[in-house]
Amino acid sequence: MKKLIQLNLLLLLISSATVQESQSQEPSPQQPTKILRIYDWKDLAQQHQLSSWEIISNKVVQQSQLSGEEIISMDGMSVLKIENTNNTLLGVSLLQITNSSVIKKAYWISFDMKVENLDFGFADFNNYQLTCQIPPSALGGDARTNNIRKQIPFGTSNWKHYELYVDRTEPEGLPTQLEVKILLGRGTIYLRPVKLLGVVGSWWSPQQIGLIGGIGGSVIGCFGALLGLLASKGKARTFVLTTMKIFIALGILLTIAGFVAVVSSQPYAVWYALLLPGVILTLVFSLTLPSIQRRYDELEIRRMTSVDTMGS
Repeated sequence: MKKLIQLNLLLLLISSATVQESQSQEPSPQQPTKILRIYDWKDLAQQHQLSSWEIISNKVVQQSQLSGEEIISMDGMSVLKIENTNNTLLGVSLLQITNSSVIKKAYWISFDMKVENLDFGFADFNNYQLTCQIPPSALGGDARTNNIRKQIPFGTSNWKHYELYVDRTEPEGLPTQLEVKILLGRGTIYLRPVKLLGVVGSWWSPQQIGLIGGIGGSVIGCFGALLGLLASKGKARTFVLTTMKIFIALGILLTIAGFVAVVSSQPYAVWYALLLPGVILTLVFSLTLPSIQRRYDELEIRRMTSVDTMGS
């Protein structure tokens, strides 16, 4: 009976942890990913020219088409070279994505970059950022932007890999536009083609995982407490033993499904939500079932002995 109470507490903790993880989890590049699109600089150059602007004292003083860029071939791919020869901060809009069907699948924007002789005088401004335009929260309202910003190394450095995640947790919904911007001081940067990444097809979303973990864990935990209470009083033998066997079978199925999820490279939150409760259900109910059966048998023997004694 104590083990059933412990099962109840464990499942409630699991459900709480699953909900918290699904709500606070920021997309991680360690999750299995797939390439949705590759934006080649040659193709982008044919579609539109890169826009740029100069910034002095945090104010835009001039906006125009970028003139200091060059598309070169390097390592068998097209590379965008941007050189800023002025002593003013240069901002460049590299990529804009407005296709809603593409944005719906996007989790990260990924690219490789190297820098040459970036001026340390712009240390507060050397960064790159992803701007997500968030839809209005109400009909007729104004859209807003959410900037995710990271630092560019100063001086000179070889190729480094960078990733910007797409914020998908806004209550208003998914972004309507994604834009990648570079802000740099005097110096030169090189950019390989930009990749738009999504996750390997997940069996369910983080929100569904939280719902399943919260409701399922709480229901099974309450059943565990009820079974422990009934068993301690020796009541509802058939119901208790049958329900425990059902939970053992459920635990085995969840464990198998968890291993399948691991082999299928499902995200951590998917196989974790299957494997952990599956193992707990299987072990706890399997270990508890014999003692519960003995408990009912002992109570039945006592009852029969008491009836025989009273009859004699």
